[in-house]
Amino acid sequence: MTVKRITFMQDLLDFIGLGGRLHLAWISSAEAQKFARVVSDFTDHIRTMGPNPLKAFRLTTAGADQRRPTTRIREPVIAPAAADPVQ
Repeated sequence: MTVKRITFMQDLLDFIGLGGRLHLAWISSAEAQKFARVVSDFTDHIRTMGPNPLKAFRLTTAGADQRRPTTRIREPVIAPAAADPVQ
Protein backbone atom coordinates (compact mmCIF):
# COMPACT_ATOMS: atom_id res chain seq x y z
CA MET A 1 0.00 0.00 0.00
CA THR A 2 2.91 2.34 0.75
CA VAL A 3 4.40 1.89 -2.72
CA LYS A 4 1.01 2.67 -4.26
CA ARG A 5 0.65 5.84 -2.20
CA ILE A 6 4.20 7.00 -2.91
CA THR A 7 3.74 6.39 -6.63
CA PHE A 8 0.53 8.43 -6.56
CA MET A 9 2.23 11.27 -4.68
CA GLN A 10 5.21 11.25 -7.06
CA ASP A 11 2.82 11.56 -10.02
CA LEU A 12 0.96 14.37 -8.27
CA LEU A 13 4.20 16.21 -7.50
CA ASP A 14 5.30 15.79 -11.13
CA PHE A 15 1.99 17.30 -12.23
CA ILE A 16 2.37 20.42 -10.06
CA GLY A 17 6.04 20.91 -10.93
CA LEU A 18 7.72 19.39 -7.89
CA GLY A 19 8.81 16.10 -9.43
CA GLY A 20 11.75 14.25 -7.92
CA ARG A 21 11.24 15.64 -4.43
CA LEU A 22 9.82 12.50 -2.85
CA HIS A 23 11.82 9.33 -2.23
CA LEU A 24 11.03 6.02 -0.57
CA ALA A 25 13.71 3.66 0.70
CA TRP A 26 13.28 0.54 2.80
CA ILE A 27 15.89 0.64 5.56
CA SER A 28 16.16 -1.58 8.61
CA SER A 29 16.86 -0.08 12.02
CA ALA A 30 20.14 -2.05 11.95
CA GLU A 31 21.29 -0.27 8.78
CA ALA A 32 22.54 3.03 10.17
CA GLN A 33 25.17 3.48 7.45
CA LYS A 34 22.62 2.86 4.70
CA PHE A 35 20.24 5.37 6.31
CA ALA A 36 22.97 8.03 6.45
CA ARG A 37 23.92 7.36 2.82
CA VAL A 38 20.33 7.49 1.56
CA VAL A 39 19.59 10.73 3.42
CA SER A 40 22.84 12.34 2.24
CA ASP A 41 22.25 11.30 -1.37
CA PHE A 42 18.68 12.55 -1.35
CA THR A 43 19.71 15.82 0.29
CA ASP A 44 22.32 16.33 -2.43
CA HIS A 45 19.68 15.52 -5.06
CA ILE A 46 17.30 18.13 -3.63
CA ARG A 47 20.07 20.73 -3.47
CA THR A 48 20.90 20.20 -7.14
CA MET A 49 17.24 20.73 -8.01
CA GLY A 50 17.33 24.17 -6.40
CA PRO A 51 14.67 25.98 -4.42
CA ASN A 52 10.97 25.27 -4.59
CA PRO A 53 9.81 26.53 -8.00
CA LEU A 54 6.34 27.24 -6.61
CA LYS A 55 7.71 29.70 -4.06
CA ALA A 56 8.13 32.37 -6.75
CA PHE A 57 4.55 31.80 -7.87
CA ARG A 58 3.29 32.23 -4.32
CA LEU A 59 5.15 35.51 -3.92
CA THR A 60 3.66 36.96 -7.10
CA THR A 61 0.10 35.98 -6.21
CA ALA A 62 0.38 37.05 -2.57
CA GLY A 63 0.93 40.65 -3.63
CA ALA A 64 -2.10 40.52 -5.89
CA ASP A 65 -4.27 39.42 -2.99
CA GLN A 66 -3.13 42.35 -0.88
CA ARG A 67 -3.95 44.91 -3.60
CA ARG A 68 -7.45 43.61 -4.10
CA PRO A 69 -10.03 46.00 -2.66
CA THR A 70 -11.68 44.67 0.41
CA THR A 71 -15.42 44.56 0.75
CA ARG A 72 -16.85 45.55 4.07
CA ILE A 73 -19.52 43.30 5.41
CA ARG A 74 -22.34 45.27 6.90
CA GLU A 75 -24.82 44.06 9.41
CA PRO A 76 -28.35 43.83 8.10
CA VAL A 77 -30.60 46.71 9.02
CA ILE A 78 -33.63 45.58 10.92
CA ALA A 79 -36.52 47.98 10.56
CA PRO A 80 -38.43 48.72 13.73
CA ALA A 81 -41.69 46.87 14.00
CA ALA A 82 -44.62 48.85 12.61
CA ALA A 83 -47.07 50.13 15.14
CA ASP A 84 -50.10 47.89 15.56
CA PRO A 85 -52.88 49.59 13.55
CA VAL A 86 -55.53 48.20 15.86
CA GLN A 87 -55.24 50.00 19.18
